[in-house]
Amino acid sequence: MALSFRAFLRSLAANSKALRNPTTVGSQRLTLVLGNESADLDSIVSSLTLAYVLSQKTTMAIPVINTNRSDMVLRPDSTQLLQHTLATSGTTIEEALTFIDDINLTELIAKAHPLLDVWLVDHNAPSSRQAQLEPYVTGIVDHHVDEAKCLVGCSSREQRQIESVGSCATLVAQRLRGLNVDVDSELALLLLAPILVDSSNLDPAACRATTADIECAQWLGSLVDWETNNLAGALDAKSPRELYKALDSLKGAVSHLSAFDLLRKDYKQWQVSSSVSSTSSASSASGVMWTVGISSIGFPLK
Repeated sequence: MALSFRAFLRSLAANSKALRNPTTVGSQRLTLVLGNESADLDSIVSSLTLAYVLSQKTTMAIPVINTNRSDMVLRPDSTQLLQHTLATSGTTIEEALTFIDDINLTELIAKAHPLLDVWLVDHNAPSSRQAQLEPYVTGIVDHHVDEAKCLVGCSSREQRQIESVGSCATLVAQRLRGLNVDVDSELALLLLAPILVDSSNLDPAACRATTADIECAQWLGSLVDWETNNLAGALDAKSPRELYKALDSLKGAVSHLSAFDLLRKDYKQWQVSSSVSSTSSASSASGVMWTVGISSIGFPLK
């Protein structure tokens, strides 16, 4: 019997707790579904829904949001979407979801090996900070340029799906459509949201939406009951266009953020190797590794 989406959502809290239980980890096969570190709407939704797809075959597929729990305040669009979706199953973000800072990857690998499987979604190679996961990657669903990593664990088409589409959620939707499961209104809208956001509401002028994105958006949109859907009602959205406009507005909302949050919302950090000579006042030796960070805050000119 197929697992319903609501039943899957209700199971997340127990699975999340089990993930942090040393007596559980290592005693059964564990599948983590990890989005990329940008943790945008597409990455979060894709990790959650791919975990649901995989849960039709495995008993413990757990989505992991690849950002710190406290950083969700920077993502009001994702927060709204998740809050209202989880509410339909009587749970919350705090109870149901696992964030990357909830777990210690080094300890998890030590305890779960060799029963650990990792699926990457919305990226196809672990970041440098999570490189220790590469030997455990057994599946990839992504729409970025193939970095030719993780080739040993996932070589088949089923395990390694990397296609150039506008939204990674489109690829998850395709997998979902191939299953014999009931796609309810909440699940349909959840997957539809990032497809619309990433493609600027399928606008041809944006040159982002592919035929696959359009077909999946049309299929998902036909499954949404716009009159009774929990999230659609909260956002006063009666159509895909209105849903896109509401989420796009939320994405740019910053009035709820502190000055510190404003600075870290768009913060970027990277390392560069300096070639400054020893005579420079900036460094006493050449080849120094610098950690560089930059942030910006938008301000209207009118």
